[in-house]
Amino acid sequence: MGKWGKVIFYGSYITIILIILSILSPAAFAKSDTAAGKGADMQSLETVQARVKEKVQERNQTVNGTLEREQLREETKEKIQLKEQLKIQKSSYQTSKQNFLQIRSRLRSGNYSEEDLNTTRKYLNSSIDYMIANLEKVKHNLEQSNGNGTEARISAIDERISQLEEEKEAIGNATEPEELATAANSIRGTWNNAKHSVVAETGKTVSEKIEKFLNKSEDIAGRLESEINEVNETGTETAELEAKLADYNELMDSVREKKEVAEEIFEKEDATQEELKEANEYLQNALEDIRDANEILREIFSELEHYREQFRLEEENQKTAQTNDEDADDSADDKEDEDKEDEDEKGTQEAVITNSSTKETNS
Repeated sequence: MGKWGKVIFYGSYITIILIILSILSPAAFAKSDTAAGKGADMQSLETVQARVKEKVQERNQTVNGTLEREQLREETKEKIQLKEQLKIQKSSYQTSKQNFLQIRSRLRSGNYSEEDLNTTRKYLNSSIDYMIANLEKVKHNLEQSNGNGTEARISAIDERISQLEEEKEAIGNATEPEELATAANSIRGTWNNAKHSVVAETGKTVSEKIEKFLNKSEDIAGRLESEINEVNETGTETAELEAKLADYNELMDSVREKKEVAEEIFEKEDATQEELKEANEYLQNALEDIRDANEILREIFSELEHYREQFRLEEENQKTAQTNDEDADDSADDKEDEDKEDEDEKGTQEAVITNSSTKETNS
């Protein structure tokens, strides 16, 4: 069980206990001597399980939401740290490279000092650190992507990192410029292979994110089509909305085609740098299409919101009119009842007067 799983596991038990104590007051445990009291206790006990379940679900949603936010913050923090580390290693590499270029001629002529060898070691080590920082960033992105074959791809990155770490040992053991030159050639070969992996794995990660976007876009397009049809059924002209939705779907088709072409290149084990560059261009073009598609979506949502507001006002007006009609009917009924009451009262008064007159006459 992972870190977050343990938190949820123990948090759930504590939550259940707190909820039960909050729902069952001391009075709920007291024995009632009256039939009404017993009935109330039974009713409370019958409903407590449902209430506990409901409360647990509510609190779990809150806990899970909090944990998700915490996890997102941790991931964001880690990403920022990796980016900062890459920036630091790049700066260190550039500085050490400049220092090395200043003493390179002495190494070639054989007129070098121990300090020159240390400068060369530092340059080679900073090169490795910069390479590893790049690989760590790629590894982090893979860990967050949860794509197909993620574990195998991460394992391949770890292997490249280990190879580069081994090169550091060779650099530390070198005592002559020739040994350092051999180590440099080995590092270059390892990095060329690693660089191929970096480009390919980065491309695959971007491709997987595009695939997720495409899956969501299909659902969005379906819901938009249904809503546009509903608007059309009211007699409103929707040709422009339909055209924009068609443009959106066409862009999504273009995105999928470019993504699939790029994926085929990234899957090739012997892909050349030119081919990888071409694959990246396909992905860049796909991302451009996505940006254009999102702009169309914003326009569609904006126009539909206008119709939604219009329909909302019409519904409110209809409800107001219906309420006014009902109030008018109620008023008419009240008036009729009042008139009837007046007639009944008048009849009663006339009867009283008649009876009174009769008694006076008899007297």
